[in-house]
Amino acid sequence: MEGELSSFNARLRLPGRTRLPLGVEVDILHERMTLTAGDRTVADWPLELLDVTVLADGFHIKVDDEEMVLSVTDTARFAAELGVDSRPSRGIASENPTRTGLSSRIMVPSEPDLAQLEELRTRITEIARNLTSETVAPETVFADWLSLLKEINRLHGEGSLSNPLYYQLNTHLLDLIPGPAFSPV
Repeated sequence: MEGELSSFNARLRLPGRTRLPLGVEVDILHERMTLTAGDRTVADWPLELLDVTVLADGFHIKVDDEEMVLSVTDTARFAAELGVDSRPSRGIASENPTRTGLSSRIMVPSEPDLAQLEELRTRITEIARNLTSETVAPETVFADWLSLLKEINRLHGEGSLSNPLYYQLNTHLLDLIPGPAFSPV
């Protein structure tokens, strides 16, 4: 409701970062969102500047060419305050003018195009072939394997790969490397 303070406990992280998320309090009042950690204000923005994407891992919020991810305990109420649907987006990007003055857009993650998906699968096949090759150095194969693993994880983190596709590609890639062999002493 306009003029009433709405507060939420949340975890703030940056996409692609491995550091532990920061515990923050998110306050929404007078068409502004303020983030505080302890007694320190971390951020304060007008709601109209926020581009909001709702993904399975939280609310991806872009503002001032920066992106952050907020994992909020009460997602439905938080989404209602922002005027967006709390369900992870899967359709066409659309304006959501539910809240007066709020121009937040639901940015929908797209599946990779077929050419990109085929390229990922081709690279996995090449790595599998090179693992048994005597002409390709093991260090080179490992570097290619690690590079592809990072790329698949990056694409998933950006929302370009659905969870099932990510798990399929990631598992296939991880299964190429045999587990450690133990021999009895």
